[in-house]
Amino acid sequence: MTRGLVANLVTDLQREVDLLLAHTDRTHVMASLLDGSADRDLYIGFLVQTRHYVARTYPTLVDAGKRMRALGRYPKLAALLEQKADEEHGHEVLIDNDFKALGADPAATMAATGPNHWIRTYNAWSAAMSTGQHPIGVLGSAYVLEALSIHRAKPMADGLRDAGKIDGIADAVSFLDLHAEADVAHVADMDAILNDIGDADEDEAILLTAQMTRTAYVGQLEAVGESLKA
Repeated sequence: MTRGLVANLVTDLQREVDLLLAHTDRTHVMASLLDGSADRDLYIGFLVQTRHYVARTYPTLVDAGKRMRALGRYPKLAALLEQKADEEHGHEVLIDNDFKALGADPAATMAATGPNHWIRTYNAWSAAMSTGQHPIGVLGSAYVLEALSIHRAKPMADGLRDAGKIDGIADAVSFLDLHAEADVAHVADMDAILNDIGDADEDEAILLTAQMTRTAYVGQLEAVGESLKA
């Protein structure tokens, strides 16, 4: 079957990861997290927007798995969606713990700042994809975000800890620490399955979602930086 715009799914996804890494590293927010120069407001701003999408990851993956089974296609991929949901369950609690370590009340902090327009767009796309004709597309988001964590979560956590600029930072990087380790296996699991799909429509849904996620993630970092200048 012709793959349409996708030549080799995993290769194309890895290209999206490379672009994401290059583009995020050029943002002020990522650069300051990596070198530890970020102040408390910037780090909290980053965590707030991260939590706004992380809290939606589990229900989105659950919906996608249910939809995949209802469509009666690719039970192996439905199982992968369900596995991904289990992997992501409750990760927002880690961010709440990081808020507390920074002396911030989680509920009040989240209530004070809603999702920026990039996160709203990302969440809306993910929700639509999870209940549409190609729910497997949400794995495009999972792939690029987990690959980003593999490459950047530990350097960010180490940079912040080593600089010691933020009070309580040593206990406020639990979300980053978890994803630095866990996502290596998660991406490997997807690599082992995704190139075997062989369906042009499913491949394209995954790649398009990966591209949307890359754009939205860079955009939300830029928006965090701009909000702190206001």
